[in-house]
Amino acid sequence: RRVILDMVAKHPFSMAVFEDSLYWSDWEMQEIVSCNKFNGKDFKTLVKEAGIRPMGITLAHPLLIQSGPPSPCVDSPCSHVCLPKPLPSTEFTCACPSHLVLDSAGTACEDSSLTSTLLLSTSTHIYSLHPQTIGLTSHKAIGSIPSPGLLTSLAANSVDSMVYFVNRGAEQILAMDRETGSVNPVMYGDQFGAISYDPFSNNLFWVDVHKMSVVVHSLSSSANMVAVSSTSSPLSMVFVPEKNRLVVGENGKISIVQLGNPDVQEIVSYKLSSPGSLVYSAQADAVFIGDAASRAIYRWDWGTEEVVPVLENIGEVVSMAVKDGL
Repeated sequence: RRVILDMVAKHPFSMAVFEDSLYWSDWEMQEIVSCNKFNGKDFKTLVKEAGIRPMGITLAHPLLIQSGPPSPCVDSPCSHVCLPKPLPSTEFTCACPSHLVLDSAGTACEDSSLTSTLLLSTSTHIYSLHPQTIGLTSHKAIGSIPSPGLLTSLAANSVDSMVYFVNRGAEQILAMDRETGSVNPVMYGDQFGAISYDPFSNNLFWVDVHKMSVVVHSLSSSANMVAVSSTSSPLSMVFVPEKNRLVVGENGKISIVQLGNPDVQEIVSYKLSSPGSLVYSAQADAVFIGDAASRAIYRWDWGTEEVVPVLENIGEVVSMAVKDGL
């Protein structure tokens, strides 16, 4: 369930739905009103006359009048959505919400570990929920780590089912398979800060908080290489496969690094006090920067020299994620 309108509807009595609009009669306000059925926008009063209290309402429209053969979806086996094919066909196809997929029979919708999900972590557990259901309380636990546990950094991708995270409590980096739920150690040590993962090269990037550097670790060969050395400890990073670049956040700047190239592009800005979270949006072709000290989210458009604010005075930004296409 999702609340689309609150406090405005005083005493709804009768409702009707047509296309994208929701209509209802309100006893207290003595009117008939409507709004968008998905988000509550476009709220407006349609009928309001003194001394008249609307009660039951219904809709009449040519599209609502049944004509021709009965719909093939009347007795369909579809678990969620049935889509009739254009006449004169009497067939149908089943469809699913964006976070589910059809099973092999093509009629029932089921979960898939590779559909787009938002991953959330506590100190010892990882949960998933679907971006389309933000605001609901439903979520699914997909993994946990044994004691001593203190999960501090998380890295996932849209190519495979692997999730990598830092367990500072046990001083290790772990890998979890979302499909099987299995958790296995990757590396041990107390030096791990932020991490990022490139599924195409199978490389894991991590901040060495002791040596103030970014290290790239090959999960194929277990070889390590220093990618970035700094005079201050990197606070955040994200690898952008679309650009084949590593973006590193430090006090007062972000650095754009190409592996093997000593020339590092720096975007310096007084706005960046503590850029502790970075995320790339392919749709916007921009890096969004969460700054805990400035209590703001900034945006750097790829190829430009300026960092601009997106949201300010929003509290301490600890972690971010972006969902393109919503």
